[in-house]
Amino acid sequence: MKKIFLIMVIALIPMVVFAQTVVPDSVYREIDSIILQPQAPGLSLVLSNHSDKPWYPRLEDYVLKRSRQLVIQDNLDQAKVVSLAVIDNNLDNVDAVDLYQSVQRAIENRAKDTRKEEERAALALHKQQVKESKVREEVEKTYRAVVNPTSGKKVYLDQDINTQYRNYNWDFLVGLANVAHVSDPVQSSIKYGISGSASAIYRGKDFSAGADIMGEGLILTFVGDEAINWHAGGVIVLSSNAISRYLFLRLGYYMFGFDSGSTKVVETAFNTPVAGLSFRDIRFGSSGLLQVGADWYAGHLFESDITAAMGAHIMMTFILAEMHNFDVLFRAGVKDSLFLVDGGMRNDVKLTLAIGVGNYE
Repeated sequence: MKKIFLIMVIALIPMVVFAQTVVPDSVYREIDSIILQPQAPGLSLVLSNHSDKPWYPRLEDYVLKRSRQLVIQDNLDQAKVVSLAVIDNNLDNVDAVDLYQSVQRAIENRAKDTRKEEERAALALHKQQVKESKVREEVEKTYRAVVNPTSGKKVYLDQDINTQYRNYNWDFLVGLANVAHVSDPVQSSIKYGISGSASAIYRGKDFSAGADIMGEGLILTFVGDEAINWHAGGVIVLSSNAISRYLFLRLGYYMFGFDSGSTKVVETAFNTPVAGLSFRDIRFGSSGLLQVGADWYAGHLFESDITAAMGAHIMMTFILAEMHNFDVLFRAGVKDSLFLVDGGMRNDVKLTLAIGVGNYE
């Protein structure tokens, strides 16, 4: 019986010793909670409170293990704080001192690398600023700085640019070659003459408005009765930019004269209000502008021998040369006026070639 009791005592001794050297789970959880917080507040105090426990060396080993894990996670600052807490409580812990020194060197090397990278970035920025400054100086020598009054942004234009901002278009052209074919129920003729036209358009932010005026005289007859045909008038043009900056309403007044000075045919005249639509200043190619339109001649309502009257035109304008304040222009166009009269149709179609000046900025 005594032998059995002695054997049981001997068997229990290692278990008791092991139990006294095992770190309680509550302490592990407390340590883990502190290490998760920035700067591990209170870690040194917790270690100090348990420094007299038989399992304290195991606790230090665990804290150093957590510090190494922080190093692997590249959290050097936190690893430094954790290892320093061990040193504060046990300066003789060589492993803690070695780990702390290694972490400190890694932090210093990281700081050096960061400074070098910042210096390289600053040097690159300085070089870029010097380069941009040189380019800006060259640009200012070659070009003139102009500030957009709407956006406030600075742009650079040619030195000889006219800095006066234009929000209008204008042109003036002389038609040196005008050929017309006029046909009616009685006769037809081919005539040649000259013409002139001018226009000005204001282009605002929300709307555009302007006027067209023109006049022509067909004085030389190639085929048909010797007589003069003429045409003059003007229209006001209006456009809403909300609808289209190219679509214009046309309102004006035209005067037509046919067979003036003829000894065989009675001279006729037709004066009429005009209402119509046109698309104008539609750019094509590198220097072309297109204009097409159609008009209703309301004067037929007051003429008993004219049932209906209308007109249409298509014109192409080309910029031949760009000068300082204006452009040299060439225009080719076709105009047609139709009159439904008693006994048939009067058709007045003209081909016009004109040259002039204008500005379409």
